[in-house]
Amino acid sequence: MNRKRRFRTIHALAPTLADPSEPGKQLHLGWRIALTVLLLIAIAIIGLLIGSAGKASAAPLPQRSGDPLALAFYYTWFDENTWTYDKLSDLPAQPYVSRDRAAMGRHIEEAKQAGIDGFLVAWYGPDGNQTEANLAALLDEAAARNFKIGILFETDSPFLGGPESISNALQRAGQTHMNHPAYLRVDGRPVVFFWRSSLYSVDAWRGVRSQADPNYSQLWINEGVDTSYLSVFDGHFLYSNTWNPPADLYYTNQKFADRVRAMAEATGVYKYWAATVMPGYNDVRIRPGSGFATDREGGAYYARSWQAAMASQPDWVVITSFNEWPEGTYIEPSAAYGRQYLDLTASWSRQFKAAGGAAPPGPQSGAAPPGPQSGGNVAAASVAPSGSQLGGGASQAPTADPDHPTAYVEASLVNLRAGPGTKYEIVGQAKAGDALPITGRHVHIPHWWKVDFPGGSGWIYDPLVRVAGPVDDAPMVRE
Repeated sequence: MNRKRRFRTIHALAPTLADPSEPGKQLHLGWRIALTVLLLIAIAIIGLLIGSAGKASAAPLPQRSGDPLALAFYYTWFDENTWTYDKLSDLPAQPYVSRDRAAMGRHIEEAKQAGIDGFLVAWYGPDGNQTEANLAALLDEAAARNFKIGILFETDSPFLGGPESISNALQRAGQTHMNHPAYLRVDGRPVVFFWRSSLYSVDAWRGVRSQADPNYSQLWINEGVDTSYLSVFDGHFLYSNTWNPPADLYYTNQKFADRVRAMAEATGVYKYWAATVMPGYNDVRIRPGSGFATDREGGAYYARSWQAAMASQPDWVVITSFNEWPEGTYIEPSAAYGRQYLDLTASWSRQFKAAGGAAPPGPQSGAAPPGPQSGGNVAAASVAPSGSQLGGGASQAPTADPDHPTAYVEASLVNLRAGPGTKYEIVGQAKAGDALPITGRHVHIPHWWKVDFPGGSGWIYDPLVRVAGPVDDAPMVRE
């Protein structure tokens, strides 16, 4: 191609080029240059905005705030005909009727002494039943005692007939009970626990929430084994984890805690995990032929339940229950046990809160959680807080700080592990009052200390000990 033909070809393909010797074309070229510069500037600005959005999406997910809470389920449908041994295996130390405000006040005071922050009160809805009046009375009694009351929404209530009536009931609760100064709130949002929400589909609940709480101004906590409901709800709990046949409490708590955190990662919204603790179970007398009983083991089962709950790093611990007498899960003072389970609750709730609830730093935390792994053994064969009825005669740890980092055992009997978690084999045991020199702390797995004991070394779980001395000097260990 000769030079003249090449120029014509280029000019035909790129008509924006102009002969600079022509004034009109010079003006036309100037406008095109100006437009090109403006276009490049716009592209740069869009690129910066996209980059900022990308950085924002990579930021850590929102964290929960507020203190770790110890809550307990509470029931208000007992009357003068309730307390008979033909239906119950044990009776209250002081029988009562649920409508009695004096009984409400006594229960609140007992719960506060046990380190419980609030009752989750079973509620059948606003019409035709005694739970409505009793909930209103409990809120007043709680306000007078600096205590909190939340709702355990009974989805299978005989006074509710489906999603529409559920929406109406929740709207009325939001307009009345949830505005009460004693109502349980977290970060300013009223808390509602839901029993048997699986009676309706996820889509049905999405419709309910769009009517009852369209702005997600409340915290809805779902019950059951199906965590797909977390696409609508804000958190999850198991009403009972004392099953027949029995399941490993550590494994069960960790499995559901992991599922909750996985949903938080998937949605980008923080989800609350409320771990359940239970003293035992016995519904044989109300369900003959289909009921079962899990022995309280003198308090040891309750201890394992608390340990397993704390190991799952919950936001809250929820106790099943304060006074569910027909299913034998009560911790209220009784004819058979006296105040034993209130005293145990006080000790365990204190440990839970002292550890800050062992809450995770956020759903995207890369740190491995402490405690059990799938298939792991329980942390202790028989463990209860020192000073409980299980640990009589246990020596007390000295009050003066030692010169060397030391872990003082505060449970009656604790297993020592070959590694920092319950999946590792048991290499020894320690009893309440034992002082174990701390030799290390795992670099990635918090809440486990490496200690020396007579005959060797092993790992011990932090909520079961009191550490003292220059613990910051303990070397970080990677094994």
